Amino acid sequence: MQSTHLKTECRRLSLKGAISKDLDLFLDVAEVLRAGGKWLCGKCMVMQALSRGCKHDNEVVLFAINSGDVEDFNVGIRKPCQVVVDTNPRHPAGLAGKVNLLEHVFSLPIQTVKSIPPSCRLLFAQVLTGALRKVVTSPGSVDNWVQLLLLPRCTLRVVRPSSRQERRSGNRKSLQCSNILRALTVWKDGSGFDDLVSSLLDSVEETGAPKGECRREEDKERDANIKQCLRKVRDGHFTAAVKVLCSSGVAPLGDSTLKALIDKHPVVPPPSLPPNPLAQPTLVVDGECVLKCIRSFPKGTSCGRDGMRAQHLLDAVGGEGSTTSSGLLASITEVVNLWLGGSCPKVLAEFVASAPLTPLLKPDKGIRPIAVGGIWRRLVSKVAMKKVGKEMTQYLGDHQFGVGVPNGAEAVLHSTNRFLNSFHADGSLALLTVDFSNAFNMVDRTTFLQEVHQRCPSIYRWVQFLYAQPARLYVGNECIGATTG
Repeated sequence: MQSTHLKTECRRLSLKGAISKDLDLFLDVAEVLRAGGKWLCGKCMVMQALSRGCKHDNEVVLFAINSGDVEDFNVGIRKPCQVVVDTNPRHPAGLAGKVNLLEHVFSLPIQTVKSIPPSCRLLFAQVLTGALRKVVTSPGSVDNWVQLLLLPRCTLRVVRPSSRQERRSGNRKSLQCSNILRALTVWKDGSGFDDLVSSLLDSVEETGAPKGECRREEDKERDANIKQCLRKVRDGHFTAAVKVLCSSGVAPLGDSTLKALIDKHPVVPPPSLPPNPLAQPTLVVDGECVLKCIRSFPKGTSCGRDGMRAQHLLDAVGGEGSTTSSGLLASITEVVNLWLGGSCPKVLAEFVASAPLTPLLKPDKGIRPIAVGGIWRRLVSKVAMKKVGKEMTQYLGDHQFGVGVPNGAEAVLHSTNRFLNSFHADGSLALLTVDFSNAFNMVDRTTFLQEVHQRCPSIYRWVQFLYAQPARLYVGNECIGATTG
C-alpha cells in the first residue's frame, strides 16, 4: 500500500477522501494495517509502526487502542456511516422503464477501454463492489441488476479526442483517465447513475452518426484484415494477428448479410421445461474458484454488449485496487452464486445472454456467425463447468473430443493419419467426413434442458435462465433473437 496508494501527495489525498466516504474501504484498509503491524496517520497519510508516533509541527499523533476494533488503526480519520440500501420493490411501471433503458443503451455503439488506468482502479473497485452489494442486498430488484450491467458503459467508455492537441498520446491518456475518474466519482453520488446515463445518451446522439460515417469511409480505403492485424499486434496477440491475416475477413453489414444471419437463427416456440424437481441442490462456489476462473480468461478477451471485460475485473481485483480485493472478490462470488441459483430476475435474461454477432466470411463466401457473450455470463459458465466438467467428460466418454478433452481435435487428426499410414498402403480404405449445416443453431433446447436437468442438475437453474427464453444478438444497429441452439 505504501508504494502505490501513499506514494505521492495526490494519491494520499485521494485515498483519504475515499476512506472517509466508504465504510467498506475504511474497514479493509484498517484490516490491512492491523495485519502488517502498522497504523495510518490521518493528518499526513503516512504509515507508522505501532510503537512510533507521527510528528507534526504542533503535536505528536500516537496510536492507541480505543474501541478494540480494526478502526483504531485509522487514526484521525472519521469512520463513515453505513449506507442503508432501499430494498423496496419497484413499481411495475418503473420495471418496464428500467428494462427499456437497458435495451436502449445496449443498442448504442459504445466502446469501453481495454484496461483501466492504474490511477482509476481503486475507485473502480469501490464502485463495482458497491454495485455488487446492492444486488446481493436485494436480488429481486431489477434496478440494482440494471445498474450493475450498465456500470462499464457509464464509467469506462472510450473518450474520443475533439482536437489535435487532445489526440497527442500523453494528452489522450490524461483525458481518458480524467473522464473515468469523473464518471466514477459521479456514480458514487446518490443520483449519479441517472446523470451518467443521460450524459451517455446525449454524447452518442451528438457524436455517433458523423463518426460512424467517417469510419466507414476509412474502412473502404484500407484493408480491414490489415487493420485488425495491427490492433492484435499492438495488444500483443501475435497468434491472433496471424490468424486474422489468413482469414477471409468480416462480411460487410447490409441487407444480404442480415438476411443470412436471420436465416441461420430460425424462430421456434419456447422450449418445454422438465416438470420434475431437481435431484441436487444448486451449485454454490467459493471465492478461490471464482478468482481462478477470472484469471483463466485469455489476455485481450473481448467484451459483450455490456462493455465489461475480463481485464477490468483483473484490474479491480489486483494492482491499484488490491486494498479492496478481498471485499470485491467476496461480492463477485455472492453475485455469481445468485446467478447460479436463478435469483436474477428473468426479465433480464435476454440481456445477460445477449451477444454482439460478427459475420465472418467463409472461403466459399458463406457466413459464419460468431457471438461474443458478456463476461458475467462467461464467468458464471466457467465456474459451473469447472465444477461439473469432470462428471460430464466421464458421461460423454469417447463419443466426443471437444468437451473436457485437452487437445482433442489434434488427437483425432493424428490418430486418423496414423491409422491411414498403417492400413491404407493398398488404397483400400476410404474416409468419410460429415459436416452438419448450421449445426450449433439447430440444437433443440427442450432436449438440451432436459439433459442438463437430468445429468447435471446443480447448474440447471443457470442454464434455464440463459436458454429458456430468446437471447438478443446485436448486428450493428440491428438486433435479432436466438430461440434455438
